[in-house]
Amino acid sequence: MDRREFDTAVLEWLKACLPAVPDPPVVLLSPPAGWKLLERAAAVVREVCAPRVELRAGSAESARRTTADAVRRLVRTLPLLADHTLLLARLDRDTGAVQAHSHVLFPAGSRLGLGETDTAEVTVYGGPTDCDALYLPVLAGAPAADGTGAPHVSTHQIEVGALEPVRLTFVLRGPGEVDLVAPPGARRVDPAAVDMPCLLSPLPRRITPPPRLELYFTVELSGADPAETEERLTFVRDVVGLLARRDRAGTAIRVGAVGHYDHTVYEGIGAKVGILLAAPVSARPPAELTAALGGWAHARRRQDLVSSLEDALREVAQLVPEDELRGVARPAAKDPGATDVQRVVLIVARRPPAPARQHGVVPACPHSVDWRTALDRLRSHRFRVMTRADPAAGPPPPDRPGQDARRYADEAWKDLGADGVFRPGADPAAAVARILAPPWRVEGPDCRLGLAFSAPLM
Repeated sequence: MDRREFDTAVLEWLKACLPAVPDPPVVLLSPPAGWKLLERAAAVVREVCAPRVELRAGSAESARRTTADAVRRLVRTLPLLADHTLLLARLDRDTGAVQAHSHVLFPAGSRLGLGETDTAEVTVYGGPTDCDALYLPVLAGAPAADGTGAPHVSTHQIEVGALEPVRLTFVLRGPGEVDLVAPPGARRVDPAAVDMPCLLSPLPRRITPPPRLELYFTVELSGADPAETEERLTFVRDVVGLLARRDRAGTAIRVGAVGHYDHTVYEGIGAKVGILLAAPVSARPPAELTAALGGWAHARRRQDLVSSLEDALREVAQLVPEDELRGVARPAAKDPGATDVQRVVLIVARRPPAPARQHGVVPACPHSVDWRTALDRLRSHRFRVMTRADPAAGPPPPDRPGQDARRYADEAWKDLGADGVFRPGADPAAAVARILAPPWRVEGPDCRLGLAFSAPLM
């Protein structure tokens, strides 16, 4: 075969192998020197196809590598022709509107050396409600409003709690090759199975922040042993910790607490003043409350009928300034963005409060404080009063005094828990925190699968 015939054969081969598009992207692997026919074929390819990149075989390429491996390694060193972006949702805090947002992970023009990778880290946030899973699509470029117009690079799914932050680490292996390497447990999704327009269509139209929350705990610090008291304090710390994760700035959720004991201050002549209540903690950011509870001390319970809970309820109302109580649920006219304040008292205890007067064998409050008056005052100021109580259980006592005492306790807990009841062992801290946190107001679809947010909502 002469050269003309050889060149014609190479051209026919090119026509059969190359895609029928203008200026097809060609990568040319040239052989080592000395292969005359292959060098002649490469010269024909250069004249006809204008290869984008050429790799010359030699010591840099192991003889054990396949052609596909060599091409893949070479393509990974090419510059990115478009930004490789992570598609997220973004909330406009002024208007509440929700829009798609493209976060650039690796900018156009970036390129890797042979065998190199690059990483990018970004923190994303869960939406206002718990989702089954969040999609993390990586695209080559920024898509149009309907989700089209940007090639799909990769997609992963992660589970993130409502408003929770998560740190993501992406690794770039080359153009069109981006993987999510952290957090562990992320699931890779076939990009062909992800319909971008359908993924963007369920985005809420508008999200409105919830009312501010002021939560006050009353905690019984007298127990049969320190473990009983510690269980209650651990529950409070867990709830507060979960709320702190929802509002890391401490501006939308504030938490206070009052600890209470027996009425021991009146039971002995030498008793010290001030042990009815632990030092009350006024409302503050959740992250600060745990440290404030560190000085609260356990005391042994002397009887199993009543505690000084009535004094703690009265103290809670005194922790809120009177002018704030009068203005609750009435935002100032000059601040159209102001929101209502939801105030909640959560009673964490075993024993009910003492009655104002002796009730059979149930001892009265030494100062004749009526817990019903304190309860009515709190509710008149739109407090929700809820209980997380572990009262004595089992069959009623056989004696009449014991039955009267049980009846008083049951009625007291029923009145105190009219706004909500939680049970130890049945209602974990996570469930309680989720119920206590005021809900966000979402206009539009309530989709269980969606996009992560680019910034914290609170």
